[in-house]
Amino acid sequence: MNSGKAAPPVSRICLSTALGGAGRGIFPYTLLPSYRRLLKAVRETGATVFTKSATRHPRRGNFVPANPFTWRYIRRLPGLGMLNAYGLTNAGVEKAAAEIRRSWELGFRVIPNFYPEFAKGLEVAIAETLEAAAIYREALGPHFQALELNYSCPNAAEAIRENVTQALACTRALRQQDPELQLIAKVSICHPFEFCQELERLGVAAIHAVNTIPYDLLYPLGPPSPLAKVGGGGVSGGPAFELAFAYNRELRPKLRGFLIMGCGVAGREQVERYFDIGADAVSLCTLALRRPREAAWIVRHFSGAPGTGHTGGGLRRG
Repeated sequence: MNSGKAAPPVSRICLSTALGGAGRGIFPYTLLPSYRRLLKAVRETGATVFTKSATRHPRRGNFVPANPFTWRYIRRLPGLGMLNAYGLTNAGVEKAAAEIRRSWELGFRVIPNFYPEFAKGLEVAIAETLEAAAIYREALGPHFQALELNYSCPNAAEAIRENVTQALACTRALRQQDPELQLIAKVSICHPFEFCQELERLGVAAIHAVNTIPYDLLYPLGPPSPLAKVGGGGVSGGPAFELAFAYNRELRPKLRGFLIMGCGVAGREQVERYFDIGADAVSLCTLALRRPREAAWIVRHFSGAPGTGHTGGGLRRG
């Protein structure tokens, strides 16, 4: 499936958002021995870590870790699922960049994730994205080889289906400013396949499909989301797998380049199923929080960067 372009610096198993905004773990999960063993596996194998999203300036979303009253915006679901309306709470790019630099010093291979705030207007969103890339480059130096752009948050102000034009314009501007930077676009199940194809034509190094699935899309007949007052939230983990799998299976033949498949992985079986339909890499998220021991096994079993010849068992590339 690969077009022959240089593959992005992404391992075959990635950790997405589950290691926090700095990419080296989330408190209080870091108190758990099984989670700490996962962190050790990630460091020792060189698995790629995608951070939780940062915005150009600090943003207070629905969930604020220091405020227990807001913890209700993250819920567990049956079937190793999670529902969250986190709302992009973060301390801004300057702090994120400094923390990510520390993560690299500690042995984690971290790719920042940035969320362009299109609700502020396209010009502002593009300007902030270009500023963020410059800040990351200054802070991370040679470690800043790739940037993941989050075009897919289900808890944002703008409608995902309506941000395609803005996202393409933002991608184009960033490619013009920094043509050597490898961009990874995280997309939603709400996005049309044509959007992913156009991102590829613009030179995006990889598509990461998909983000959490909006609750109302996964459960159109109810029951209503317990987080309905804040938009319903996004579902990850086991309950989201079949819908995410169907999207990725249809998307794969429509792309020539690198495709990271994720969402819904509840164990090694789902990892194998994604590889079987042509994933170049598979991302883990909720599994790392709900079953860190299983996540650590997967990281070690499928370790090895694309192109190294280490298949990790069962992996195939098109």
